[in-house]
Amino acid sequence: MIADLHVHTRLSSDSNVAPEQYLEFAKSSDRELGAICFTEHRLFPSDHEVGELYAELAEQFQIAIFKGIEADTDLGHLILFGVTDEVMRRFDLTARMLKSDSLIEVLHHEGGVAIPAHPFRDSGYGSRLDALASRHGAALGAIEVLNGQNSIEQNRRAQDAALKLGLTALGGSDAHFATAKWFMTIATEFERDVRTVEQLCAEIRAGRARPYVFPGSD
Repeated sequence: MIADLHVHTRLSSDSNVAPEQYLEFAKSSDRELGAICFTEHRLFPSDHEVGELYAELAEQFQIAIFKGIEADTDLGHLILFGVTDEVMRRFDLTARMLKSDSLIEVLHHEGGVAIPAHPFRDSGYGSRLDALASRHGAALGAIEVLNGQNSIEQNRRAQDAALKLGLTALGGSDAHFATAKWFMTIATEFERDVRTVEQLCAEIRAGRARPYVFPGSD
């Protein structure tokens, strides 16, 4: 199953794209996409209206939709999946400079996953991955190694780090626009179908995922 784990809509301040525009683009292409993850900057939409919209769009386009968040931490951007009421109680996810150590540990305890986004681009995670992996163990078991907006060198360094540290390597487009330059470029391939955020987290934690480059986009 192919899933893009890193996509922004107009709920992020640096995008003006409606979620359905991504789904329409995906369906109009000849490339397979089984799931899309909306990871807004510093926003985890928990209101009923957004949930209803995503459910309707998922049914209409037959593409699973998952909610995550690209959190702003003291080391850089961290993609979170499996956000629970307890996580939201403990952390103001709209804030900047969240304490990465405690956020990683609490989310892992809640069954979620914390994924350093583009760790070698505008991030302090890349240079600290050795220490972080040693300190957190399984709580920091995956990183984004292919990002559609990274340079080749930034992605290569992330791939090398994942291989060295035994981290699960993931990919995402980091799309802010529903165009061929931004979307349907990089994603993650799962060994099994994932239909819930809980399944998504379980598969990443089990290491049953790898980065995926769409044909014709490299």
